[in-house]
Amino acid sequence: MTHAQRNQKILNAIKDETKRGLVSKKAARDTLIKEGIYTTSGKLRKEFGGGKTPKKAFAVA
Repeated sequence: MTHAQRNQKILNAIKDETKRGLVSKKAARDTLIKEGIYTTSGKLRKEFGGGKTPKKAFAVA
């Protein structure tokens, strides 16, 4: 298998997974959990910015 063939297989796999993830909100959430971006409880993992306390916005008059 050449590099070009391997790369095409990878791109096709990404394309297929994206199609499955875009079917519904639940499918998208399940995909993000499976990929390790979200925890099973639905929280964003620390590696991706989760667990931080949001900064308070100050009103400017």
